[in-house]
Order: sequence, then C-alpha cells, then structure tokens
Amino acid sequence: MRKLCESPSLVDLRLLANYLELEGVEVQILNEHQGGNPGVPHWALSVWAELWVKNPGHFDRAVALLARYREAQVAEGEPEWRCSACGEVNPGSFEICWHCGEAQC
Repeated sequence: MRKLCESPSLVDLRLLANYLELEGVEVQILNEHQGGNPGVPHWALSVWAELWVKNPGHFDRAVALLARYREAQVAEGEPEWRCSACGEVNPGSFEICWHCGEAQC
C-alpha cells in the first residue's frame, strides 16, 4: 500500500475514496477514528485520516485521478450573478433568485 493523501475532513476523503473506487482503484482509509480524539496528542503523530492505495501498481493512476478530481472541484465553483429584477446577488449554482424568484437570464 502507498499513502496518497491525508485530510482533516473524513467526509472529503470518503468522497475521494468513492471516486477512486468507481474508477477501479482500490483504496483504504486509515486513522479515520483518530481525528479529534483528545487522548491522542496531535504533536505526537498524525491524527488526520489518510487515504492509501492498496495496489502500488495503481498509485500513479490514483495520483492522476486525484489531480483531475481536485480540478473538477475548483471548476464547479461558478461565479455569482446579480438578479436583473431585484439586483440581489446569488450564488452561481442558483438558477432562480433566492430573493424574488426571478429566473437567471
């Protein structure tokens, strides 16, 4: 096994693990129960959850998929837009103004 990455967010690692497994890369999450444990001093050892690739032969592919995954996460952040009816600023993922219900043009 080879360590691919670590994160303080177990949710993020689980999403990434699911993505990799759907792409045919077997992974395992280690330290998932250590994060936030007051009995484990953070300076003594890593308490972040770690994502490991089970088959070392798949590691390079996993690294490439991780890069693609992170690029997709950044690209999904759509710019905000201003409603033409009321002038309210809305998140880019909204198709209808949260304030007045006007559809985005």
